[in-house]
Amino acid sequence: MKKRMAALALAAMLLAGCVGADGEIPSRKEVLRYVDEVCAEPYEELGSELVAETPDDMEYRFETQRGLQFEAHSYLEPIYIDASKTSFYTPTITCNYVSAVHELYKKQVQANLATCPLYLEQYGWMYVLQFSDLSTAVDAVLKADKIYAAELAFNTPEFLKHNPVASVHLAWSATQQEALEHEDWVNLTDLAVTGQNDRQALYEELAHRYAQLCVDGEIVDSTVPAKYLENKHVSSLDTLELDGRQMAYDDEDNPFSPYGLTTDDYCYAFYSTEKEAYLLPVDLGVVSDSSSFPLIVREYVRALGGEYHLNANGDAYVSEWTIGANTWRMKTVYRDGEIVSVQLEKNGQPLELDFVTVDEDFRVGATFCAALSAEDFCKLFELRFAADEAARTLRFTSQ
Repeated sequence: MKKRMAALALAAMLLAGCVGADGEIPSRKEVLRYVDEVCAEPYEELGSELVAETPDDMEYRFETQRGLQFEAHSYLEPIYIDASKTSFYTPTITCNYVSAVHELYKKQVQANLATCPLYLEQYGWMYVLQFSDLSTAVDAVLKADKIYAAELAFNTPEFLKHNPVASVHLAWSATQQEALEHEDWVNLTDLAVTGQNDRQALYEELAHRYAQLCVDGEIVDSTVPAKYLENKHVSSLDTLELDGRQMAYDDEDNPFSPYGLTTDDYCYAFYSTEKEAYLLPVDLGVVSDSSSFPLIVREYVRALGGEYHLNANGDAYVSEWTIGANTWRMKTVYRDGEIVSVQLEKNGQPLELDFVTVDEDFRVGATFCAALSAEDFCKLFELRFAADEAARTLRFTSQ
């Protein structure tokens, strides 16, 4: 089987334009076109040299009007399958212009960051012990920003944004000793030195992120100003209950595939600031005979003593369930890894719910699932709900 797969992979490489060690490398015209895309400032070509043969590697040297020298290479990059080098190559172009720009500022930026008492130079991290340290961290990044801002004379703000000269990881530690030992911490974010950070915007972003971690119980700090804690909710409720019993999502009955179900991967609710509500992942009845998938709706139907049926026909999936005197029907069209449409009915009447896809919120977990607010989720089963943030629990009760 492995040999067959390798043969198919090699055939695909040939069709995709891969070549042998004696294949042609990208032309000078292609290299200059690539350099034009990378380097926006005026430059001249200083020369070129074939620095390797079979496979070939042509080196091109350039210099900008400000005297910045950089290189581009046109060469054949080897292809690996399962960590083993094959006899095939991909024609490739690389250019170190961005690295050359960074070298103009990197030492000065690093030296500036090293003056910050929170900076751990050996790791490229900053640590904070309490809320007030955020201001120190922001000021350190802004000082480094001023150095890199000189590049705006040669490149656009977008260039600097997409190519920061440095990135500093910011983390919280309970004590200075823990921070220095670098063994226990809570991640906050990465701070990019882009030459154009706005102090107020950056500070507010960090303050709210820090406060959220306090609400979630990740950070313990009583010094956070009340205004940053207001209207914040626990990010995730990891326990779901139905009529006083914890939902385990552990039904492994899978008549559609020889593979196990992944329902238990979706046993949580998460808070959406955009929707101002807790959302829960819900499957849309999409199944496959070649992979694993969740059956979340079925968990609740069976727990409530109802009946559940699902049929698949091509890219159309119809699931139906009955609880007491009520019947729901959901038809989903799922094609090429995307939800095309979802039609939901209750007792023959359209039931309009606000589905959130994984493209809208990554916490949904999969392209074949969606998320519903707890209120809408209840409409699938005739339930009521209450969120107990202190207990990290979302409780459902049947009506």
